[in-house]
Amino acid sequence: METLLSFLGFSTIANSLWNTASYVAFIAIIIGVFSDRCRNMLITSGAIVLAVYAEVFLKNSLFATLQVLVVVSGILQWTKLSRHYAVTTMATLTVVAYVFLYLNGAIADGYALVGSLGLLGIAFGLVALPKRYGFLFMATGGVLLIIYAFHVTAWVFFFLNIFFTIANIHTWRKIRNGSVQ
Repeated sequence: METLLSFLGFSTIANSLWNTASYVAFIAIIIGVFSDRCRNMLITSGAIVLAVYAEVFLKNSLFATLQVLVVVSGILQWTKLSRHYAVTTMATLTVVAYVFLYLNGAIADGYALVGSLGLLGIAFGLVALPKRYGFLFMATGGVLLIIYAFHVTAWVFFFLNIFFTIANIHTWRKIRNGSVQ
């Protein structure tokens, strides 16, 4: 049991609190993929928690910066701005973020780049929702995050991203088959 708790990141009280918050956020994001009514709220709220988790607990500027892009993407969805304006805003912020990350050495290897592209897939997928290709972008982002999590041996996020990817593929298939608007 102790090994499982340690595997999940529950080794100290602080780790346990932060990791619990991140798991709940990630599960909310997965549920959000399935929820037509609460999708944007759940995904954006989960991304806010993960951005704070990445910056404060993990001290990972790559993950934190790109989670902020996911949050901005969700906010752009809430504002119901035109897709053109939302994509232009996201593209501009993405360029600024990558310049910042590059100058700070946050993208240190190919796997970090793969992980960053995974979060971008999610950010741009969220802007595109509820169009079915938005779910494909998010699923592709999930696959890239699976690769990154495997590389950095973040097993919990490896498995959670598998569920996230499956949820997006499932929702995409429902839309493609006309089961969902």
